Amino acid sequence: MNELIEIYNNNKENIKSFLKNTVENFNSLIKFEKDNFEELFDLFKSLELVYVVDTSNKIQISPNYYRNRTDNSQKNIKRDYLLEKFENTDFAISEAYKSSASGNLCVTLVKKENDKFIFLDFNVKKLLERFKLLEIHPFFDRLTSSFYFLSGILMALFAFLMLGFSLFKVLTHIHNLEIMDFFKPIIYITIAVAIFDLAKTLLEGVLFKSYKREETEFKTFIKFILSIMIALCIEVLMLVFKISLNYPEKMINALYLFVGISLMMGSVAFFVKRKNLI
Repeated sequence: MNELIEIYNNNKENIKSFLKNTVENFNSLIKFEKDNFEELFDLFKSLELVYVVDTSNKIQISPNYYRNRTDNSQKNIKRDYLLEKFENTDFAISEAYKSSASGNLCVTLVKKENDKFIFLDFNVKKLLERFKLLEIHPFFDRLTSSFYFLSGILMALFAFLMLGFSLFKVLTHIHNLEIMDFFKPIIYITIAVAIFDLAKTLLEGVLFKSYKREETEFKTFIKFILSIMIALCIEVLMLVFKISLNYPEKMINALYLFVGISLMMGSVAFFVKRKNLI
């Protein structure tokens, strides 16, 4: 939701100007008549709620008109808190906020008509789609979300299985464990953490949708690469111990691996700096 607010704030002047001009051009529709409100819903695909408040007593005198239903429970409720910012003007548009009526991020346009205030709530996400600031294809979006969700669940499951396998490897050699026997389970656990972290990122992308796809993909890539590099560093440490104890003349091989990891770290650091991820 914060990302939607940021995108909206970067373009809010154009969006507000569009709403104001459109409403003024179709002023005849902004009346206290249900049929005309239905025409408004046809005109504004992003419109999600309309209601009317009396200017004198600040009481809502109409039901809540949604696109496909009417809610009478909000009628005759005091709305003075909504009019504090609008009572001295005939036309105003609020900042983006989460609507208690719909649960969506919206902006409210308020227009004064004689002795009534007409409140129009617009869905911010649909407004951004209207201005091509969000590119969302419903079918492809659902397909992608389903695939990422299933992939995330399976990867998380495999990460837990790898943790269990690491524990099993230690317990099966509990009576004759040596220090070197701990390294492989540690590597398995590190890789499991990397896999789980990637799974978590995939699931977050589905459950807490991000609209900055490029930035999200970069961060996912960096987190996964860092986890892999940690596993490789542990492998280098294990290799140094093995070579120093048994094959000291081959110590140069450990150096080659260490240099390779160092180059990888340098490349990732350069990539992060170029993309301004930190």
